[in-house]
Amino acid sequence: MEKRIPTIYSDEKIDFLKEKIFFGRGKNVQRYDVQKYPFYEKLSQRMLSFFWRPEEVSLIKDINDFNTLSDQEKFIFTENLKYQTLLDSVQGRSPFITFGQVTSLPEVEEAIIIWDFFETIHSISYSYIIKNVYTNPSEVFDDIMVNDMIVERANSVTDHYNDFYHYLIKYQAKQLGVSGTEDINLDELKKKLYLALISVNILEGVRFYVSFACSFAFAENKKMEGNAKIIKFIARDENEHLAITQKMINTLRRNKEEGFSDIIPALDDEVYKMYKDAAMQEIRWAEYLFKNGSIIGLNDKLLIKYMKYLTDKRLGGIGLKPIFDEPNNPLSWMDHWLRNDEVEVLPQETEISSYVVGGIDMSVKDDDFDF
Repeated sequence: MEKRIPTIYSDEKIDFLKEKIFFGRGKNVQRYDVQKYPFYEKLSQRMLSFFWRPEEVSLIKDINDFNTLSDQEKFIFTENLKYQTLLDSVQGRSPFITFGQVTSLPEVEEAIIIWDFFETIHSISYSYIIKNVYTNPSEVFDDIMVNDMIVERANSVTDHYNDFYHYLIKYQAKQLGVSGTEDINLDELKKKLYLALISVNILEGVRFYVSFACSFAFAENKKMEGNAKIIKFIARDENEHLAITQKMINTLRRNKEEGFSDIIPALDDEVYKMYKDAAMQEIRWAEYLFKNGSIIGLNDKLLIKYMKYLTDKRLGGIGLKPIFDEPNNPLSWMDHWLRNDEVEVLPQETEISSYVVGGIDMSVKDDDFDF
C-alpha cells in the first residue's frame, strides 16, 4: 500500500478540487474559496445559523408537569432521556476522531467539526433537562450504563464506529512503520469506514425517532412542552447531520473517483441487515416503553409502523430498496415538529421554537436533502 505518514499538517501543495473526500494527500490550509463539494460549506453555514442553547428554554412548567404525570408516563419520559443521553454522548466525540481524521477536503472537515459541536450541545441539553426536572438527577444518570435495553442499542451503534476506529489506528501505525502480523490494507479500511457511515446514518435518521415521537406526543397533550422545544431543536440538528452522512454515502456510491464504488456493492447485504436490525431494536424499544400502557395519541403499534416507514424512507435516501413496504406515515402529526421553517405559536403562549441566528437566508434548501 502507498505509504503516507499521518500528519496534522502537510506541506505538500494540494489541489483540493482534485482531492478525494477520504484518504487523500492530507490537510494544510483550511480554505473555502475553492470547494470540490460546495454542499458541505453551505450546510455548515446553515448549521451555524441554527445555533442555540438549552438554557434559552424555560423548564419551569415542565417541573410541575412531571409531578402530574402517571407512573407510566414518567417511565416513558425518563427511559427515552436516558437513551438519548447515551447516544449523543457517543456522537459528541465520535465523528471527528473517526471520519475527521481521514477526510482530505476543508469543507468536509468544517462540516464534521460543526457536527461534533452540535452533538455536544445535545448532550448538554439532556443534562439540563435531567438536572431541572428530577429531584435526584444522579439516579437517572447512574442507571444509564446498567440498563440492558439501553446498552444493547448503544453497543449496536458503537460496534461499527469502534471497528473502523481500531482498524484505522492499526493502519496509521503501519504507515508510521510499526510492524505487525495482521494484514492491514486500505480497501478493508474503506469498507469499515463505509459501514461506520451507514451506522451513523441509521443513528441520525432512524434510532432517535421513537424518543422524538414520545417527546412530541407529550407536548401535543400540553405536557412537558419545554422539553419538546429542546427536542425539536435537536431533531432539526439531526436532520442536518443526516444530510452529511447521506451525501457522503451517495457520493461514495456514485462517484468512481472517490475510490469506493467498486467496494460498496458487495456490502449491500450487510447494509440491509444493519437497517433491519436497527428497526427491530427500535420496535423492541417501543414495546418496552409501552409495556404498561400508552399515552394519548401514541402507542407501540403506531410506533412500530412508523419505524418501518422511516427505515424504508432512509434506505431510499441512499439509493436502496425498501425492506418493509410501509409507504404511509402513520404519525403525520410529527411533520410540523420536524419542519425547520415555522413558528407555530405566539411567544406569550409558550417558548418560540423556530428562529435563525442572524436571520441568515441559506441557499441550502430542504429539497436538497431527499428526506
